Amino acid sequence: MSHVDAKLTSYKNFTIEPFNPLIGATVHGVDLADAQDENLRAELRRALVEFQVLFFRAQSLTPEQQLAAARIFGDPDKAKAFFPKVEGHTSIEKIETGGGGYQNVADQWHTDITWSANPPTGTILYGRTIPASGGDTLWASGTRAYELLSPALQAYVETLEAVHSFEPSGWPDAFLAQPNGAAIYAQARAANQPVLHPVVRIHPVTGRKILYVNPDFTTKIKGLARKESDFLLTLLFSQFEKPEVQARLRWEQNTVAIWDNRATQHRAVADFTGARLLHRVTFGEERAF
Repeated sequence: MSHVDAKLTSYKNFTIEPFNPLIGATVHGVDLADAQDENLRAELRRALVEFQVLFFRAQSLTPEQQLAAARIFGDPDKAKAFFPKVEGHTSIEKIETGGGGYQNVADQWHTDITWSANPPTGTILYGRTIPASGGDTLWASGTRAYELLSPALQAYVETLEAVHSFEPSGWPDAFLAQPNGAAIYAQARAANQPVLHPVVRIHPVTGRKILYVNPDFTTKIKGLARKESDFLLTLLFSQFEKPEVQARLRWEQNTVAIWDNRATQHRAVADFTGARLLHRVTFGEERAF
């Protein structure tokens, strides 16, 4: 029996199908609306850190059940972005296109909310309205992106810190498009000052090193001149473009994706027309790292 086969057969409460050799898995035999057994919940937590992103098909979740599923992995009341909320549920964000509200596709690689000093440890995303074609989401492994660097570059970037801010993302434009947008933008800036994170972080569960920069929120390497910083960040960002570190999900209605936000980046593909609605819950801990 290979190491991979042994890992798969170690799960007793469901079957798990690797999505790609390096990242992702589809979980079969779990109803997230009724995942009460603690042995099942412990195995789901282990699978999440082992495979970094998990996919569940044909789920049917009320908002309360999605929140309960998030609590398997962490606290759903931790860091949030600026998305509209589901009515009556301030911890569930609506990511909507074609529905009349703020149009968001998030079509650039990013790790959720790294502009916070304590980002969420994971995210659960539930497909409510899905276009007939297109609109896939991709994930990339930050651990594998780090491991594909040369040893000399690994050693160097481990000594660095980078600035993270929501400013280079699409959020400022979204604020300014709203009534009283300048005041909303100013309030968001005051409440969310740029933060520093190590360029390489260590996962608190697996102990693996993670390349922790992303083009949506990482603005500069501390201590480097602007040209040097831009050159190095472009090189590091390119690690996530390599197909071998990626998994690509074709959404279906009632699909659920849950990912380890510490160890991955993701991006949506903006190649669809019509309506799309996803419900997102980020979850976290007192300290992500």
